[in-house]
Amino acid sequence: MYANLFSPIKINRLEIKNRIAYPSLGLLYSYDTKLNDKYYNFYNEIAKGGAGIVTIGPVGIDFIGSGFVPLSLAQDEAIDSFIKATDMIKAHGASPWTQLFHGGAYTHPFMINNETPIAPSAIFSKYSKTTPKKMTIEDIQTVQKAFASAARRAKKAGFEGVEIIGSAGYLITQFLSPLTNKREDEYGGNFENRTRFPKQIIKMIRDKVGPGFPIGVRMAGNDFVPGSTKDTETPKIARVYEKAGADVINVTGGWHESRIPQLPMELPRSGFACLAMNIKQAVSV
Repeated sequence: MYANLFSPIKINRLEIKNRIAYPSLGLLYSYDTKLNDKYYNFYNEIAKGGAGIVTIGPVGIDFIGSGFVPLSLAQDEAIDSFIKATDMIKAHGASPWTQLFHGGAYTHPFMINNETPIAPSAIFSKYSKTTPKKMTIEDIQTVQKAFASAARRAKKAGFEGVEIIGSAGYLITQFLSPLTNKREDEYGGNFENRTRFPKQIIKMIRDKVGPGFPIGVRMAGNDFVPGSTKDTETPKIARVYEKAGADVINVTGGWHESRIPQLPMELPRSGFACLAMNIKQAVSV
């Protein structure tokens, strides 16, 4: 049924032993942003199971976007603990990747010392039950630099690829969606402006990690939220990512507040494959 599943694949210059990729999954095994033995044991077992890629994440790029619960690569001091994890994964012939994360309006205030989360526009979030602060241009540039710096740390920690989360209703999705982006500057309004934020992040990461290091983007093939991005527009977004320098696109569907549940008890095999096919036909990665 899946003839190519166990065949190798090349992403940028990196050869992966098969097409099985363990995705980013918030395990919440610690509440101090740091890896511990429970994390190490878990990822060691996943790598032992035979996956070609094992993704550690979500990993925060700054405090305001993730807080004290998810793992973090916001500081150089975190690098050593991730080296131990990437070494474990490589020992089983798997490729360690990490997913870089910023929640934007989805960040719960209690996770960031009751500060107000930031987002493209000050629009109430049904998920975090709060109204975020509208990002200034300086805020935007600070977050973009934080993504790039976290990618640099990831490479130094032994990761062989990074994935940017641009799905599930998090910050990048909030810039893309006309539902949550009401800006009237160069980061809002038309399609080109709404895609500017993630496009610049990809380019800044590329500058930090070099031409041969794989960069991926996780995106929703359809937001499944009334008034938000649909599958007629997502192929164009994917082309923007590819042109900016993305080597691989990981397609999922929906936001955490979408009508189609994102964390169901069960999902049919290849449940979102139609969304992935729609994207695949538009890009060459």
